[in-house]
Amino acid sequence: MKIRLPNAFVVATIAALLGGLTGSGTALLRATTTPLRNGSFTTSSNGTSGPQPTAETPETTHSFGQVSLGGTGSHAFLIRNTGAAPLLITKGSTSCTCTVSDFEGEGEEKNSRTVAPSDEIIVRIEWKSKGESGPFRQRATILTNDPGRPEIAFSIEGTVIPTWKAVPDAIFISDISTNSDSQAQCRIYTFNDQTPRRVTCRVVDNSLTDTIFVTHRALTQDEINEEPEARGGLSLSIDLSQGLPLGKIQTLIETSFFLGEEEITATIPLQGTVSGDLMLVGSKWDRRFNALRLGTISRKTGLNTTIYLTAKGEFRNKVSPRVVDVLPSSLDVKITPASQIGGGGLVRIGIEIQIPPNARPSNNLCTETAEKGFILLETNHPITPTLRIPVCVAIAE
Repeated sequence: MKIRLPNAFVVATIAALLGGLTGSGTALLRATTTPLRNGSFTTSSNGTSGPQPTAETPETTHSFGQVSLGGTGSHAFLIRNTGAAPLLITKGSTSCTCTVSDFEGEGEEKNSRTVAPSDEIIVRIEWKSKGESGPFRQRATILTNDPGRPEIAFSIEGTVIPTWKAVPDAIFISDISTNSDSQAQCRIYTFNDQTPRRVTCRVVDNSLTDTIFVTHRALTQDEINEEPEARGGLSLSIDLSQGLPLGKIQTLIETSFFLGEEEITATIPLQGTVSGDLMLVGSKWDRRFNALRLGTISRKTGLNTTIYLTAKGEFRNKVSPRVVDVLPSSLDVKITPASQIGGGGLVRIGIEIQIPPNARPSNNLCTETAEKGFILLETNHPITPTLRIPVCVAIAE
């Protein structure tokens, strides 16, 4: 008997079909018997069954209102466990100026605490103001094992006000004359209910105490009202008398006073340029910095240069400079005879400066680490009897 075998193509097709049905059944069986997995967590029908904790908070935001710059504050927030299982709370992240102090109540753990059902705990948030004045909002978070509230965010807010404020915050006087008096005004506002007392004012640069004088008085109520939130303050009067040294002034006005038991020291920059009948000119004279900038000079070659002192006004013909002192000591300074220029309205006097070869090494480059050099002259001018010329120079090999 002759047996006919099935066609090879038909056999392959039937095998593939049966294999697919078998695989689908296996996959379906696994899907109905295996819990769903997501990351490291497993979800099953009984994963949330049983008693659970419930975290409740009467408030999550507190306003401090107005606080002083550099001041501190704290507020106690309450967390209640209204669930049926213990509530675990743990310190989370905080803003840069906000911290969670130890949880109040029984327990030794600093960073976490367990709250029994129907019990409550106090979480104290502490804060310190930093930086500039203005509104602020900071927050601290508490982590919990409450499935419905895994994180509680507590916020604190308010407005930082300065202890004091100067208006203007720096004093610039552009037209100071050595031949006449000048004056500037400044106010210091304070922002608490204490009245400034035991007030003292001074110029920090002792060389200017004979020509710059600072006086003060209490601000009137109308003046206080001009600055929002101010409660008091002082009015400063800065008087600059004749005879200030020519050139740039850069100093500080320092005012000290007490607000309650706290001592306050307010410093206000004072800057300006003093001009008068006498003026210096020359290629090495730096008008921006009011200094003679010679730079670094080689001992092998030395230096020769000339600057000019010009005099105007009714005392111009009386000016006859004489060298009193120099720094560095190797500076050789000579005064040349005066000459009339500009039709006689201006007198020009040459000041020759020489650093001879092989002079002693020195560093007077007018930096923070190098003492400033100078040439001190007596001028015979009745208003500017002396003239100190800053010199920036170093003598090296």
